Amino acid sequence: MLHRETKVLSARIQTLHIEVEDVDEPPAFVNGPVPFLAVVPLETPVGFHVFKFAARDEAGEGDNDVEYRLINTEPSGMFTVDPSTGVVRTAVRQYKEGQTYRVLVQAVDKTPTDNATKQESEVAKLEILAGDRPPQFLQQHYTVSLPEDSLVDYSVVDVRAHRFRAIDDRHSKGELSYSVWSHHGGQQEPTSVFGIDPKTGVIHLRRLLDYDDPAQPKLHKLIVVASEDGKESSVPVDVHIADVNDNAPIFSRPLYTTQVREDYPVYEGYCRNTVKCFLVRTEDKDSGENAKVRYSVDNDNFTVNEQGEISAKNRLDADQFKERFFIYRFNVTATDFGNPPLSSNATVHIRTENTNDEAPVFFPTRHYTAYVAEDAQGGTPVVQIQARDPDRDQVEYAFVDQNGAESYETSLFHIDKDTGLIKLRPKVQASDLLRNDSPYNLTVIARDDGSCCSTESHRHTATATVLIGGFPTRSVVATDEDSSSNGQIVYSLYYAQSESRKPFVIDKLTGVLTPSPHVIFDRETRPREDVTVKATDRGDRPLIGFCQFSIEVVDVNDNAPHTSILTVFAFDTDAPHNANVTYHLEADPTAGEEFQNDSSYFKILNEHSGEITLVKPIPRIPKEKFVFNVIADDNGIPEAQRSSVQITIKVHEKQQSAPRWQTSPDCKNQVTVVENSEVCLYLPICLQVYGREWVEVVIMEPLDYEQAQNYTLTLTATDVNSHVSSSRSFTVLVEDVNDVVPQFTVDLFTGTVDEELTPAEYMEKFDRKPITSVKAVDTDSNGPQNEVRLPPVGALLNEGARLFRIDELTGEIWPSAKFDREQKDMYILTVEARDNSPSALPGAIGPNKDNVKVQIVIGDVNDNAPSFDEPRYMGKVLENADPGHEIITVKAHDMDKHSTLRYDVVAAQGESVYHLRLLVSDGRHNASTDVFIYVEDVNDNAPVFEQPSYSTTILEEDPDIPKVLFHVKATDADKDEKSRRIIYLLEGQGAGEFFRIGRESGEIELVKALDRDPPNGVPAWNFIVQAIDDDAREGVYFMDVRATDYDDPTTDNARLEYSIVLNKEINGQPVFRIDPASGKIFAMRALDRELPSEREFVIEVRATDHGTPPREGAANVTVKVLDKNDNAPSFERSQYDATVAETAPIGSAVISVSATDPDDEAIDNLFTYTLADDSKYFYMTTDRDSSDSYVGVLRVKRVSLTHSLYLSLLIFWIH
Repeated sequence: MLHRETKVLSARIQTLHIEVEDVDEPPAFVNGPVPFLAVVPLETPVGFHVFKFAARDEAGEGDNDVEYRLINTEPSGMFTVDPSTGVVRTAVRQYKEGQTYRVLVQAVDKTPTDNATKQESEVAKLEILAGDRPPQFLQQHYTVSLPEDSLVDYSVVDVRAHRFRAIDDRHSKGELSYSVWSHHGGQQEPTSVFGIDPKTGVIHLRRLLDYDDPAQPKLHKLIVVASEDGKESSVPVDVHIADVNDNAPIFSRPLYTTQVREDYPVYEGYCRNTVKCFLVRTEDKDSGENAKVRYSVDNDNFTVNEQGEISAKNRLDADQFKERFFIYRFNVTATDFGNPPLSSNATVHIRTENTNDEAPVFFPTRHYTAYVAEDAQGGTPVVQIQARDPDRDQVEYAFVDQNGAESYETSLFHIDKDTGLIKLRPKVQASDLLRNDSPYNLTVIARDDGSCCSTESHRHTATATVLIGGFPTRSVVATDEDSSSNGQIVYSLYYAQSESRKPFVIDKLTGVLTPSPHVIFDRETRPREDVTVKATDRGDRPLIGFCQFSIEVVDVNDNAPHTSILTVFAFDTDAPHNANVTYHLEADPTAGEEFQNDSSYFKILNEHSGEITLVKPIPRIPKEKFVFNVIADDNGIPEAQRSSVQITIKVHEKQQSAPRWQTSPDCKNQVTVVENSEVCLYLPICLQVYGREWVEVVIMEPLDYEQAQNYTLTLTATDVNSHVSSSRSFTVLVEDVNDVVPQFTVDLFTGTVDEELTPAEYMEKFDRKPITSVKAVDTDSNGPQNEVRLPPVGALLNEGARLFRIDELTGEIWPSAKFDREQKDMYILTVEARDNSPSALPGAIGPNKDNVKVQIVIGDVNDNAPSFDEPRYMGKVLENADPGHEIITVKAHDMDKHSTLRYDVVAAQGESVYHLRLLVSDGRHNASTDVFIYVEDVNDNAPVFEQPSYSTTILEEDPDIPKVLFHVKATDADKDEKSRRIIYLLEGQGAGEFFRIGRESGEIELVKALDRDPPNGVPAWNFIVQAIDDDAREGVYFMDVRATDYDDPTTDNARLEYSIVLNKEINGQPVFRIDPASGKIFAMRALDRELPSEREFVIEVRATDHGTPPREGAANVTVKVLDKNDNAPSFERSQYDATVAETAPIGSAVISVSATDPDDEAIDNLFTYTLADDSKYFYMTTDRDSSDSYVGVLRVKRVSLTHSLYLSLLIFWIH
């Protein structure tokens, strides 16, 4: 026992040893089956072995040291029991047939633990039958579980029965056979789901199961019958169908959509009333654990719980596109708990609606610079401020003064609150501008109006600075000596296509050049702006002139004083978006206390350049050095990486001079080096300290122009005595050489040209477009070394020259001849690309060059007529073939590649032989052939007798036998020889015993004398003659079955073949057969409805298609045998006795008699009763009784009666 307290301070484990004492349990019987049953012969010697009990101690699990005690027998003294072996033996010699004897036996433990206590078993009862017993099953009830995915012929359960010995040793028992039936509502029916081996009793599966099909039961209740020598016993078998995980969860919809606000609450787990969730649903047709489902999503912004409720995991954002909404698209997966688990997916679209959660953003910058002329008039536009709200709100603009007050006007300027356009106030004069100091520094605030969203939201603001000053303007003037429009000039600025920055605008009529209000000029980054002005006249063929000049950017005092100290550089090997390195300064925590404020004396001039500058004077107190850290951040995603380096800047005295770099023709700031120059080439740089010294830069690796066109080196010179240093930038320009081979843009160029087109027709049809264009590029610098030519080589110089031509500059290939695809459908050409300069590659002669293959496919046109393989075709078809039956395949061929052939029957005539004229067309050309179809006869007509019935009269006891009575004859309308051969069979009363028929002749003979007189004689004999054609091998057709296949009826996928899966047999011969092609079912033998086993048959038929793989379907066919009047009636008694008063009136009933007939369902089985011989005292009438049956009533014919009469009755049945 473990005692739990509120606080557990310590624990200890204790081992317990428990001894289990033995309890003496009574014996139990272990033999079976139960109940205990046996048989005994009617006559047997005393001591005959009948049965043997088996018991074991300890409730059947111990030893067999037990004693068997006979309690009693019923009747007494009929059997004995051996106390040691448990064998039951006979005690008398004779037993009464059909009587059941009972023997009661008890097992007693011989070695009890306690001698004072007897250990006795329960009393066992043995029932012994004097006679034969039906088999006894080993269990009284069978229950089995069967997985739904079990295959056909899977062994379900072994149901066996115990056979009892024969009570008569002179006669051995017959074979034991098993049958299985379905048991529903107290009725036993044949089962199509399960079968049983009649010899072994093993039940097997006959067709596939589906637990998830509601039409199929989950529990099959079966009855197994064991039969032996006409005796039967049965046992119930319950088969429970077990579900397997064969169905994946299915979403109720393939696409789920919903709409939420972007401020949708972030929540993980089960949804609450305050958090709206999105629900997905699935259905799994399996059951139990196989139907339980778990969910997952493939988007990190969302989560889903086990109920299928989707909630936000991160804050949502609707501002990613212009539409004021954003759709999150992701997949949700449902996986069941089966083994193996199955899953399915659905798509989820969640539309996020915008809320006002973003402040306006100025663009292209938050710092505007504008210019206004000193003589500008009031109302002159100065600059337009632009801001955009990511939430798509409307933005309003206003000025903000130093106190934070907002207004739309200052003393000189006015801002439009809607457009952000700043103008001079209407009444401002030029003197006002001259009186005020320029530039003007304004602060503009942009505020959104919260109009993006229907719900109430906060407003947001952002500020920008505007610097306004006067600017110089420059005018350009071009002259044109032409007159009229030819002399009118239009001005425009010329920029390279790759240039996106356009710093100036020009008046196209006056040529006045002004700075663009959308560009910020920064002298520190771009001190000079190059301008190219284009002047164009307005003539029909305009002429152009250019003017180029530079504009110096005037400096303004917009930077605090600083001194460049040094430049740091950090290298990051990640991709560009994860290698955006920026720099900033921090104190070095590892340095001393006196260095913790050192970083405030310096700043990074540009966060991307790493240049460190001095921003405030060095303190007068003695300080030998500054120590701080430079931090480099890569600004990577999702987590930025950083590194630091310690910077030590030494302070030297003012009078100590730093080394000075020379500037002279011999000491250049830059030098040009030819790429691929040899390593260890020296590049001189001059340095003057106290005289003249040289610095030599050595090339350590070969330079490649295609990788880098220039290098910038920072060289530092340090005075070894004072340790004062100075730096200088040195540029190395790389000169290109022709060392790059032209490269084709693809490895294989392809094109298509239609056949049967002349070059002129091709040009007209395809609007002068080439077959294909071959492209090659050379990455050398501009000049002859990267000018690519594509001259004709190989086939284009030889046989291909008359077929194709190529433009050396553009690489365009054109046709030069007319092609025929049926002769050659493809051409492979070789095109060479070469540059226009001698190669600088080692060992190369001439220019650099490379080859590529060009594949030109000849397109097909319909220029050939189709043709048949044969001039005539012959086919055969049975006369009863179904519509759509395939007879013969006639195929035509067309040399054109993609022609579509259409077949039509243009003429058809004939009866037994049809002559068809078949036409084929490819849409332009036609061809025809003859097809002869021969119709073959099938056996589709039954023989017909010349007479509907035959009759004759013969004498009884005629000794002249055998005697021919009739000659019947039947004819068959079918024309084939087998159908004309008719076989005759005789069925019915006396067939085979008294009458016989010639199998081929149709002669009916009497082979045994007949007796007419009752009670053994019959006055009239009736029998049936059956005529069968086709040599009597096909049986009697009585029905057909049809299966439907929804595949293409013209393919083997819909061609069906029929077969009988489960047939019935009589005397080892099958009763039915089916035609595999038509589905017609025939009876192969005569059936007798009066036999219970032949009244109804259930067979299983199967239809199988000829597809790959073949598919099949099965159905049960119930055949009921109709009754016909083929049996004579018989009286219920062989003799009737009756009395009647001698004074009975005429017509009074004396006695009623009735007869029975096995043909109880024959519609023509109507009885009429009459006296066999006329009587002068009585006559017979036929009356209906209360059960609507016919009875014969003997009535008085005359009054005067004798004391005793014997009458003979005759029954007629009326057809």
